[in-house]
Amino acid sequence: MAFGSVHIPAGCTVKIGDTIPGLMDLGVLKGDASIGISYEMIKVLGSKAEQLLNGVHNMKAEAAFELYQLHLPNIKELLDGIVDVTPDAGVLVPGYTENIDANATVVSKFYQFEKQNGDGTIPTSIVITKLPATVLVLGTDYLVIESFPGSGIWGLVFIAGGDYDPTAAMTWEYDYTPNVSYTLVMGDKSATLVTKIVEFSKTIAGKVFRARLWSVTNEAGLTLAFPDSANDEPLSLPVTLVGGLDTAKAAGEQLIEIYDEIGLVFP
Repeated sequence: MAFGSVHIPAGCTVKIGDTIPGLMDLGVLKGDASIGISYEMIKVLGSKAEQLLNGVHNMKAEAAFELYQLHLPNIKELLDGIVDVTPDAGVLVPGYTENIDANATVVSKFYQFEKQNGDGTIPTSIVITKLPATVLVLGTDYLVIESFPGSGIWGLVFIAGGDYDPTAAMTWEYDYTPNVSYTLVMGDKSATLVTKIVEFSKTIAGKVFRARLWSVTNEAGLTLAFPDSANDEPLSLPVTLVGGLDTAKAAGEQLIEIYDEIGLVFP
């Protein structure tokens, strides 16, 4: 019997942002996440109660989940336009070193630095050494790039030729300045929420099931429940996102896209 379309539990990842690529992972969830599609029916009956038209309008989607991982820049994405988040920089960490095993890298693949500047800028004083003592050259042996524009996540892409050798062990050294805190502020007489793209996905055996809502806003506000000392639950944030139509897309594609690889009949 075919089993490919059976969606066993595999956990859910929720991402949000302005563009694809460029969506931000919101982190660890509590319990289930759900999406519901709704619309208003239009029924036109003739004089003998015959049905002349069955239609719909005002299509929308509602997504709900609860966040355990309360990273304030992520919360800003949920409430973009009505909140502001300011990072507070810490102390420069000089000469942070990553030790890379032999046969651990390949050409043209992005390798993220373990540590990042809190303000999203490029780590400084980058030195890539092929052991025992060959310093690789920027632009010839490797490039330093951002994972996607505006992410603030930086790393390396190695280039074929030159002194780069995928079979060699390496060290990566750089300076970075982490944040020690974030501050979120909100409150004005009026403000405009920025609509976002939200993506729900799960992966089983390398196969993906994914749903994207194209134009969502957080219409449930911001509710933080602080558990007392007798409660085993950590602090969490319930989120309700309401998705409308993205009229920049073609008719019939404006609300949601669902992509499925898990539903295939696997050999």
